[in-house]
Amino acid sequence: MRFGSVDMFMEFGEWGFRMGRPIANEGFLRALLTYGAYDIYQFFCPDVYHMEKFRGRIDELIPEPLLRSRVKTTLQIALAETIREKDFQVFHLGDFTYFMPALAGIRNRQARRPFPITGVTHSLDGVFMNLRYLELLLAGLAPFDRIICTSRCAQETVEKGSGWVREQIRRQWGVTFQSKSAPRLARIPLGIEETFFDEFDKNAAKEFFNIPRDKIVCLSVGRLSPRLKMDWSPVLELLARMAIGSRLENLLLIIAGGGDGSDVALLKSLVAQSMLEEKVLIFANFLPEVKTRLYQAADFYLSLVDNFQETFGLNIVEAMASGLPVVASDFNGYRELVTHGESGFLIKTVWSENVPDFLLDNLGILSESLARFYFSQTVAVDLNELEQAITTLCTDVSLRTRMGLAARQSARAYRWQKIIHLYERLWGDLAEEAGKADFSTGYKGPGVLWGDPVRTFLHYPSKIMNEDDVVALTSVGRDILDGGRRLVRYEDVAVSLFFELETLILQMLSEGGQSVRAIREQAEITLKATGAQTEFHLLWLLKHGALILDIAGKPARQRGIYETCASGLCLRKKPFPDR
Repeated sequence: MRFGSVDMFMEFGEWGFRMGRPIANEGFLRALLTYGAYDIYQFFCPDVYHMEKFRGRIDELIPEPLLRSRVKTTLQIALAETIREKDFQVFHLGDFTYFMPALAGIRNRQARRPFPITGVTHSLDGVFMNLRYLELLLAGLAPFDRIICTSRCAQETVEKGSGWVREQIRRQWGVTFQSKSAPRLARIPLGIEETFFDEFDKNAAKEFFNIPRDKIVCLSVGRLSPRLKMDWSPVLELLARMAIGSRLENLLLIIAGGGDGSDVALLKSLVAQSMLEEKVLIFANFLPEVKTRLYQAADFYLSLVDNFQETFGLNIVEAMASGLPVVASDFNGYRELVTHGESGFLIKTVWSENVPDFLLDNLGILSESLARFYFSQTVAVDLNELEQAITTLCTDVSLRTRMGLAARQSARAYRWQKIIHLYERLWGDLAEEAGKADFSTGYKGPGVLWGDPVRTFLHYPSKIMNEDDVVALTSVGRDILDGGRRLVRYEDVAVSLFFELETLILQMLSEGGQSVRAIREQAEITLKATGAQTEFHLLWLLKHGALILDIAGKPARQRGIYETCASGLCLRKKPFPDR
């Protein structure tokens, strides 16, 4: 069985891979390659640089050589050719809003056998999410494709969002999409690493951070940004009021997470303004291996997200697996993770459907982060309930213990091994459905998403090369043929160039000028090269001055460079190699 993806499930940067979607996707990748049962996992990378980075990271994530041997990497430019020649049971994506529409179109046009495409939900509040839903409507999704929602909250959001788009198009333009065009949904939660369930010594963890044993540690882990996670100012104002009444005598709040300099500076200024420097520790941009120690050193967990971008709450599950009671806002997907009164406390929230005009009327102009910030400013958390929850957990040790045990037990449902099995069960069902489908009609979808660059840009160049044009060798080309000169070959271009075809062209022209038609015909006979592949080599050699286009006395018929744009850029007998 062959698994495919055009997603690498990882990001390469200082902090990007440690928070939110990137950490969830990398955790999925590790679990997939550790617990998955497929024979081959084939990943299509954007370029050679990222392919090598991906391979290096796989070596770190998956130390077992036998498991790593199942991983194949290919370039995205070879996607169409590969799915024409190989059978896949599924293609899966770490975010349904990016590659899924285009991938569906490529599959519908190129695949010799249908396969399901699945993609996961993450943030669903983007200003342009409606365009993503429209793309999916136009893409030609099959009944065996699925958007995998990580929570009931996410599922309801996608249903409402995509349904609203279909209804608006029907009302405004009278266009009705068939029901089979609507994305179909499944629900599978995110998972967590086994390490969060490891036994630990809380006192030793506190000593690691030089925290006195008698301190009651309240921990929060997440982005340190009011635009991307939560606004700390109401909570800090409450804690300042509680501190005046000596109700926080032994409490230490640790706010840990990733953020840029301005976010960290803002949070520090809020702490100073509230005069809580001795009660609040900001732990910014910590090393990944420190995170489990943070959970181990804590006594309970706090996350009062007020931002609509959150649909699950991965850090909440990590805290629960570490045996921490959770105080969370009763908001979005959070409420599905915490059982109020058993594994923690859900703090009531309030919002209004009457969003200010200044916000609604300017959507699409405001940046996504700023729009999120404005929306979050209209979400209120019940501070009285919050104060009661903090006070109770600080004073009732036995309750903390009972809730921590219940939280740990609940978190076991989110172990990656269990989650991967849920995925494989779904993929198996969808692959069986795809195998029974009549793929000859019904799923093609409009081609507006991928377009026709030849038609669009035909007017750009001075001339369009045609079959009757004569190509001749230059002194540069003769030097290449004689082995005396080498042209610059970027690594991402070199994979599309074939020595045999280049040599054939140069040798043919060493005997005199030849028409493009003659060169194409000879390349087809000798090497089984496509016409588009031969013209790619001709144009590349022209670009570097190895050839010259001799059009004297020839009619300049305006026609496309490629007769078959989607035929691939490789010799038919030699596909792009896996690495």
